[in-house]
Amino acid sequence: MPEPTYRRLAVAEIPIAREMRAKMIREMEGKDPDVTHPTWRRRYEDFYASRYADDRAALFLAEIDGAPVGVAAVYLMTNHRSEIFGYRSAYVSNVWVEPAWRRRGIASQLTRQTVKWARGRGCEVVRLRSSKAGRAVYAGLGFVTSEEMELRLS
Repeated sequence: MPEPTYRRLAVAEIPIAREMRAKMIREMEGKDPDVTHPTWRRRYEDFYASRYADDRAALFLAEIDGAPVGVAAVYLMTNHRSEIFGYRSAYVSNVWVEPAWRRRGIASQLTRQTVKWARGRGCEVVRLRSSKAGRAVYAGLGFVTSEEMELRLS
């Protein structure tokens, strides 16, 4: 079984991550994001490209024989804690691995890459939202349930 290689995507490669995100949405939500959110692809690229410009985001890719098999994203959060007090935090999102390559440590390694990136930018905390399937991966890396609460408005 070939071993994956890991690397940070260049800004011109953001479409690779975008297409993997589309697969993730289709799998997790059972919906085509192009139907439910017709302009999401442009907004995805704009979101990450604008943050890449000043090193506020990174996308990491796992490849096997040059083919993408996993992806993870991380970006610096902007909130009152960062803007007023200078406490940096990062948010990890879009961690996804092609079904045929799961349970081989790829998601864990991609997440480690995002944490390393955040640590290198002086972040005091890294947050993420997890599916039930992903919780064991993140717990295994030291993530814990926080005291945050949520109120759904729709």
